[in-house]
Amino acid sequence: MTPALWIARALAFLGFLDAAWLTASHLAGRALACGPTEGCEVVLTSRYATIGDVPVAAVGAAYYAVASLIAWTPGRSWSRGLALVFVGLEGVAVAISAVLVWIQWSVVGAWCPFCLVSAGLTLGLFVCALALVAAHPVRP
Repeated sequence: MTPALWIARALAFLGFLDAAWLTASHLAGRALACGPTEGCEVVLTSRYATIGDVPVAAVGAAYYAVASLIAWTPGRSWSRGLALVFVGLEGVAVAISAVLVWIQWSVVGAWCPFCLVSAGLTLGLFVCALALVAAHPVRP
């Protein structure tokens, strides 16, 4: 089993915890303490924090749950096809994370550290997914 698989498992688990915490806080209407600024509250109460009535963090938690399920596929069951599915999922997630970071920076004008951690975890998962594709070359 490659180190990338173990790292992906850890990152997906941490991402799920982060997104679940943000979701629970949002649904409970609790203010998040995120340092000396009020960035978390500004970002998490902006109109970009929900899709309809669904918190974006809940979508993130679902994404991390799917990433975890893929990452926890037993090592001997991995194939190039599964690695490509994983890299596709992570590629889409990185693109969405980039848009969300851009929205924080240019539209909302505030930073949510928890959201930035999630973006970093997603980028790490993408790198792991690329390593898993490389570890499962095309067979002649």
